[in-house]
Amino acid sequence: MKNVKATIIILDYMKGAQVVENVKSINQQTTHFDFKIIVIDNSCNQENAKYLYKLSSVDNVSLVINTENLGYTKAHNSVNHMIEGDYILIVNPDIEWKDPEAIEKMIDYMDNNMDTGILGPKQVEADGKVAMSVRAFPRFYLQVARRTILRKLPFLKKRVSHDEMRHLDYEKIQEVDWLQSSCVVVRRDLWQSLGGLNEEYFLFMSDVELCFESWKKGYKVIYFPGAEVQADGKRVSAGGMKQFFRSWVMRQHVKDSLKYRKKHFFDKNPRL
Repeated sequence: MKNVKATIIILDYMKGAQVVENVKSINQQTTHFDFKIIVIDNSCNQENAKYLYKLSSVDNVSLVINTENLGYTKAHNSVNHMIEGDYILIVNPDIEWKDPEAIEKMIDYMDNNMDTGILGPKQVEADGKVAMSVRAFPRFYLQVARRTILRKLPFLKKRVSHDEMRHLDYEKIQEVDWLQSSCVVVRRDLWQSLGGLNEEYFLFMSDVELCFESWKKGYKVIYFPGAEVQADGKRVSAGGMKQFFRSWVMRQHVKDSLKYRKKHFFDKNPRL
């Protein structure tokens, strides 16, 4: 019987071909432990599902095809009963594993630093540019400013830059407020104590909430450039406020951001 150390969860929405390649790449990783992969499909699209059915014959893959789009948080939590091992890796479909030891490096760091609850690797885009996967805990007015001409105002420019962590040394292992969940490792004990992702949020802000709760519970959130992955650099929430009127995704981002702001309006940064 295999001794599973980690469970990798990939949530798909209309990126079946990328998911298949992602799984192939993951299974080429060099590790001293076993892991399982859970692929969840929220696409509700038969053509997309055809790509994913190719994974049915892969021994360490469990495939879940949803008949309705459960959203980001509920979809992840729906497989909590299937999770094995000490760690959970949340991985976006577009992540590419150029470093054959990336997963092992991340898990080894977690094993050797028991006070770390969440860890994220360095992410680079196809052109070699470092992806900004680290953020300060959000303030709603800065989230708005980032997407409008307001970001150019002198008294907001520095605050927006800090919110986006543009000053960060991305070559240094360090504690951070929160990490985008495009590729993160979460300690299973922490995950279970929270019941998984907070289902108050449908699509966005659950990664912020997860890191917030990690700090509250005494676990660190660590940016770890000792491991590196590649991402396509496309963010579903990208775009200015004009997109708000055309994009359901942008409107959902605003809704989830307001929920977060209401929930934590009087809370201090738990990291400080």
